[in-house]
Amino acid sequence: MSSFDRRSVLLAHNAGVWEGCFIRLDGRGVESERFGTRLLVQETGGQIEAALTYLNTGKLATMGFTEPPDLMAISPEGHWSLGPDRTGPWPAVMELCLVDGERRRRVVVRHGAERLESVVVVVEARPGVADPAPAAPLRAAVLMGGDGPACTWQLSADLTLTTALERRIGAPLAVTLRWQSTPGRELVLERAYGANGLPQVAPALV
Repeated sequence: MSSFDRRSVLLAHNAGVWEGCFIRLDGRGVESERFGTRLLVQETGGQIEAALTYLNTGKLATMGFTEPPDLMAISPEGHWSLGPDRTGPWPAVMELCLVDGERRRRVVVRHGAERLESVVVVVEARPGVADPAPAAPLRAAVLMGGDGPACTWQLSADLTLTTALERRIGAPLAVTLRWQSTPGRELVLERAYGANGLPQVAPALV
């Protein structure tokens, strides 16, 4: 996609107000904290601006950009992902977002130099849309069948996350988010890096 197309698609599906619940899990998949949020994404003076209000403290965090960053993969359906320019023997943070109309699911996955350190699960919906977060405290269930060091966690009844629990120098690293947004409809998003630490040429955006 051209920069103009990427920008337009991102705004078409993600602009506006999102009311959310952030749930932080430790490296074992156990909830350590949760809090409510309100996110406003809008275009102002040619800038795309995102303002996140933490409802538990009132703190406001903002960011803005004129064009989506080169590292931001965007699908025609409005799903998007962010990650580092490369991975290696240092921490790596990846964010993935699946959007389905008036509802979204996001994860922020932090891998340390040696192992998975934390996962933040974000349940978001438009104001007035009923989309409750999983009951507290959330404890991710491990699903069997993972290959090698990769593991799949059941984050909620409709959301799974697959990634490596341990890291090895020179090993590929990927994060896959799957969301059964409605019965019979599964959305999938992957952020993957090869053994050389570089992003795969075509990030999987389904």
